[in-house]
Amino acid sequence: MRAKTYRGSCLCGDIRFSFKGDLDDAYFCHCTQCRKNYGMHGAFVGVERDALALNKTTALRAYKSSRSTVRTFCGTCGSPISWDRKDYERIYVCMGLLEGKIAPPKITNIHTKHKGAYYKID
Repeated sequence: MRAKTYRGSCLCGDIRFSFKGDLDDAYFCHCTQCRKNYGMHGAFVGVERDALALNKTTALRAYKSSRSTVRTFCGTCGSPISWDRKDYERIYVCMGLLEGKIAPPKITNIHTKHKGAYYKID
C-alpha cells in the first residue's frame, strides 16, 4: 500500500506544503504562547522532518518564540504554519491548514492547566 499524501496551504496560498506517510496523533495545545499565537488553543499534527516538503515558500517567515522553539507563518496573510523544536523528531504543522477530511488516530490535549477560562475541554 502506498503512503498517503497530505497537502496544505495558508489562507492566501502563498505557502503550500505536503507530506507523505501515516497521519500522526493530533495535539491540542492550550499553553499561553499557543493561545496568543492562534487566538485559541493550537491544533497540530507531527510530521517527519524528511517527509515535509514546502512547495511554495516565498512568503514564509519565522519567529523564535523561545530559546528552543521557532514558529513559522505566512508573511502575506499571517496564517501560522508550524512550530519546531530542534530537539524533537517531528515538525508540528497546524491541522487547520490541511486539505480534506483529516482524521488523526488520537487527539491529546496538552498544557491544559494554562487553558483560557472562556472555554471547556470535553
